[in-house]
Amino acid sequence: MASIVISAETFELSLAGAAFSLLLVYHLYHAWEVRAHPGRTSFGRNSQARARWAEHVVQTTGTEILAVQTLRNLTMGATLLASTAIVLALGILSFALSSDGVDQLNSIVHIAGVRSHTLAISKALLAVLIYLIGFVSFSLCIRFYNHAAFLLNVPPPEGASPDPTAAMHAISRGAGAYNFGMRSYYVSIPLMLWLLGPIWLFFGAVMMTLLIYRLDHDYG
Repeated sequence: MASIVISAETFELSLAGAAFSLLLVYHLYHAWEVRAHPGRTSFGRNSQARARWAEHVVQTTGTEILAVQTLRNLTMGATLLASTAIVLALGILSFALSSDGVDQLNSIVHIAGVRSHTLAISKALLAVLIYLIGFVSFSLCIRFYNHAAFLLNVPPPEGASPDPTAAMHAISRGAGAYNFGMRSYYVSIPLMLWLLGPIWLFFGAVMMTLLIYRLDHDYG
C-alpha cells in the first residue's frame, strides 16, 4: 500500500486556510446575529442598555457628573488598550526586522509546516497589521466617547425637549469601535501562535473561537 505524503507547503496552507476560514465564518455569523437577533448577543443587549442609559442621562437633571465619569472610565480603558496595541505592533515589527530573532524562532520552536524566513516575516507583519487595526479602532473609540461627553451635556434649544439621539449615536459608534478593537486582540493570538507553526495556529483559532462565542453570548 502506497503511503500518502503531504508536503510541508500543503500542510501549512491547509491548516492556515482552515483556521482563517473558521475565524471569518464565525465573525460573519456574529455580525448577522447582531443585526437580526441582537437580544441573543451580549453586544446587542449592551447596546440596548447603553441607549436607555443615554436617554436617562439626557432627560434627568443632575446626572451630568455621572455621565462624564462613566465616559471618562471608558475612555481610559480604550486609551490603555490603544497604547498597548501600538507598543506590541512596534515590538513585533522590530522583531520581524531582526533576521536572527526570526531564524532562531523558526529553528527552535517551529513545529511542522514551512520553515521559511520570508514566510515568518510575513506572519509577523500580518500580526503587526492586526495590532495597528486595533490601535486605530481604540483611537476612534476615544474620539466618539469624547464627542458623546459633550453631546450628553448640551442643553436643548429653548422650548424643546431633550433629544438623546446624537449622544446615543456617538456612544454606539464608540462601543462598536471598542468591540472591533477587542476582536483584533483576540484574532492576534492565533496569528502570534502561527509563528510557532500551523498546528498552533489552527488550535489557537479553535480555542479563541470558542472563547469569543462564549463572550458574545453571555454577558462578556
